[in-house]
Amino acid sequence: TAEKVSTALKENMGEEIAYLVTAIPNLANILGDDFDSNQGSKNDTAGDAQKRLRYLFCQFVDIISRYHEEPLIFFLDDCQWIDNASIALLNQILMMAGSAIKDHRLFFFVACRDDEMSESHPLNLMLTSVSSFGTRTTKLHLTPLSKGALNEMVSTELSLLPHITRPLANILHHKTKGSPLFVKQVMLELYKQRLLYPSLSRRRWVWEADKILDMKIPENVATFITNSFDRLPFEVVSALVILSCFGASADISLMEVLERE
Repeated sequence: TAEKVSTALKENMGEEIAYLVTAIPNLANILGDDFDSNQGSKNDTAGDAQKRLRYLFCQFVDIISRYHEEPLIFFLDDCQWIDNASIALLNQILMMAGSAIKDHRLFFFVACRDDEMSESHPLNLMLTSVSSFGTRTTKLHLTPLSKGALNEMVSTELSLLPHITRPLANILHHKTKGSPLFVKQVMLELYKQRLLYPSLSRRRWVWEADKILDMKIPENVATFITNSFDRLPFEVVSALVILSCFGASADISLMEVLERE
């Protein structure tokens, strides 16, 4: 399938695919060793480059949805912070890929905190717009985990029977109000503080229930994670702030330059 998609991209997009590789470096892994990332002119103005990228990305999605054997699924998280450029791209993809969506070959999932979005939020306006053109949209409101569901989650994570993990799960539910991300972060913190640890003598995970109950935990996961960053050395935090400007990864040579500076 990868070879079929690679061939289709090269045949349909030609040298233009180089522009996409600039924005999506990992795409070069699909295109193969014979792909030259330096091909194609890059003298566009900022506005033209943005339009070109939108068009090419729509082409990319169309080709993938036609030549890939399985349905293509996109997932965008934290869309309460989505910017206008991303909205424009998403809207164009949905408009141009209408047939793929109707044939169930292309699915978009977006996650957002609806309590941080008004009716005039760009995402809500876009969804209203695409719905008027016949694109079906479905909204799902995710509620916090129940005590039973949270216990299943903890039971699976610790590889213990549910009746053994229920006391711990009840404490976690009380602390986190059933937020899955919050539960995961708290469990990591419990492990770091040795309040949740593997016991060699009992051959399973054990925990300090009384100490966990007494732990001071913020009411929301954002504050909890922020507080964990505050405990890092200043130099580490500074490095993370700078590296966050370069996306999901950065070359080691860049890190060495920044360290010298």
